[in-house]
Amino acid sequence: MSSGPATPTMNIDPNNPNANYENSAQYSQLSQQIVLSQPPVQQTYDRPSQYYSTHIGPTTELEPILLDLSPSTNSSMAGDTYQKSDNRTAFLVDQLGAERSKGATLAALGAVERLVGSYGPLLLQSYLTTTHRNFPVIEEGFFSDYENGRRSNLDPALLAAIYCLTVPWLARDPQRALSPLPDIYQLEDLAFRLFAESLYKPTLSTVQAGILLLQKPDNDSKTLNGQLVGAAYELGLHLDCSTWSSNTAEKALRKRLAWALYMQDKWCSLIHGRPSAISTNNWAVKDLLDEDFGSFRIPSDAATVDEEIARGRSLFREMVSLTEILSTVLDTFYTLRAMQEVEDAGQSGTRLILERAKPVQIRLKNWFAGLPANLKMDNTMTGKPSSTGYLHLAYFATEITLHRCIIRSLETSNGDPYLTHICRSAAKTRLISAMDFVNRLRSEHLNAFWYFPSKVNFALIGTFGSLLLATAPCQEEVEFYRTRLSEYRWTLSVSSKTVDFLAFALQSLDSSSTLLKNLPRRPPTSEITAQLAASNRSMQSTSPPQDETMTEAPPLHLNMLPGNAHSANAPNVGASGLVSPSTSTSSGSTSYEAYAEMFPTQRIG
Repeated sequence: MSSGPATPTMNIDPNNPNANYENSAQYSQLSQQIVLSQPPVQQTYDRPSQYYSTHIGPTTELEPILLDLSPSTNSSMAGDTYQKSDNRTAFLVDQLGAERSKGATLAALGAVERLVGSYGPLLLQSYLTTTHRNFPVIEEGFFSDYENGRRSNLDPALLAAIYCLTVPWLARDPQRALSPLPDIYQLEDLAFRLFAESLYKPTLSTVQAGILLLQKPDNDSKTLNGQLVGAAYELGLHLDCSTWSSNTAEKALRKRLAWALYMQDKWCSLIHGRPSAISTNNWAVKDLLDEDFGSFRIPSDAATVDEEIARGRSLFREMVSLTEILSTVLDTFYTLRAMQEVEDAGQSGTRLILERAKPVQIRLKNWFAGLPANLKMDNTMTGKPSSTGYLHLAYFATEITLHRCIIRSLETSNGDPYLTHICRSAAKTRLISAMDFVNRLRSEHLNAFWYFPSKVNFALIGTFGSLLLATAPCQEEVEFYRTRLSEYRWTLSVSSKTVDFLAFALQSLDSSSTLLKNLPRRPPTSEITAQLAASNRSMQSTSPPQDETMTEAPPLHLNMLPGNAHSANAPNVGASGLVSPSTSTSSGSTSYEAYAEMFPTQRIG
């Protein structure tokens, strides 16, 4: 591998996609198109295919103190071998017959390669271009073994997963539209079968394969996610490996894999409405550092390779940070206990949510404001795919998840019009910003790698709009959201011609629209204003005691009613009804923080 400019590339005949690239000379030429970002590290992760290790937990029948009596880090006990990674972490190692394991591996690899034929090198190159730079969960050694013909070192489930993920990208190439491509259905069946077999005695490759298989938008991740988390616990991926005796490359891979699995679990929890399988109390993995990414390669021009690698690393790390905030949202508002506490608070439920939401909203605001320049939506090289779209979409999905529980709680609140105005105005701003974001996506974003929850995240924008429509207090606001949702549907229908999985968001929006047909007509704003005026006169005549925290609240005027386009505090909406995404992080009077400030120390429930 070259650590400098790329050498002249081989000529791949577009009219002959079935040309044989299997011989070693052509493999060598193809590998020279792949630029190494920096000199290889001295240590590489040795892919163990002959043994499997299981983490020994602190409450099993094996007493850790007894293991400490052995002076060696590798000792035998009752036919098994255990290995101490540090003073408090040990693994049971199951040695398998080398010949049997090698034979089964080679047979499985042969089955995988027969399904892809001569497309193997092109599929690997496509993976490096579209996925690896933005989602670095595979180590350098895997690609080196592939290119140098060390097939027995490869994991068949992982190789099949890579091929599954990249066949659709190859199908988009107009030069290959008329050429027979690998059968994706047979390939997926084989990949999932190999993955299921590897779960019996999982390795790090098992987790890698599972995570990649879940990146396909049409794969159901509910059950598979639980299996992956279980395998990760077996391998000790939830532990802090910084003090282990393993080499640097393996520890770096473990950290990247651990955080990739953490993200997988939390986003699965969101999009499926299921409890998370990873508990913060049992998660000790350290934050990712630059050195945890080591050297990795992407097919590219040498002039842009450093910039693309830097963006990919920033993207992965910022997605991890955002996922940690999402985890806080789910734990704070969507556990059974949290939802019961809001319900038990009765009419004070919204106040309780706002009090808990304030620090989360501040974290979201700071996260967005602190994004590096190379992850801004407008910082995209023309003609170069950019995956920054999935990061910003995930941000809006997190905001929407936070606001959904606030809007729902208003249905059981005490009917405070100021509270309703603040909360609904903030939610409206988030919705319009999210819709504007989708409207501004360019081909460079649409044709890039999208993280697996993106299919549902696009749908959540429509779902949130439908929630605001269904709970709108006046008919003018109902019509406003109907117009916005109609515009959003048009945007999705246009973009779905490029991105197939957007059809799911369209179907979801259509399903919500069908249910909204039964929505009763709301009273006009004028009628609500008259009712409020009468209520104010009645309250003034009885002169009830005032809550001291509310005495400084501004009076409710007509222009403060939700949905009124002339509100002095309304966001600056253009002719299309869209505003800049930057408004979603503003702290102006349309945000619920203004109301939450009234309860800085109050505890409810």
